[in-house]
Amino acid sequence: MKQQPSDLSRRSLLKALTVGSVAGAAIAATGMSVAQASESSKVTTKASKGYHETAHISSYYNSLRS
Repeated sequence: MKQQPSDLSRRSLLKALTVGSVAGAAIAATGMSVAQASESSKVTTKASKGYHETAHISSYYNSLRS
């Protein structure tokens, strides 16, 4: 009897589908918390009025000048 050669491409496909579905589930789970975080940051932004130049912003402006 002849042995059939192992089909590595099929195994690779199945592994990729498994890893992809796990990664997709992880992204979907973290996406919910990111959406909630962006909503909470919008609330704090609305509470402050006017433009506030922070150290982070001024260092960015300095990087643009040079």
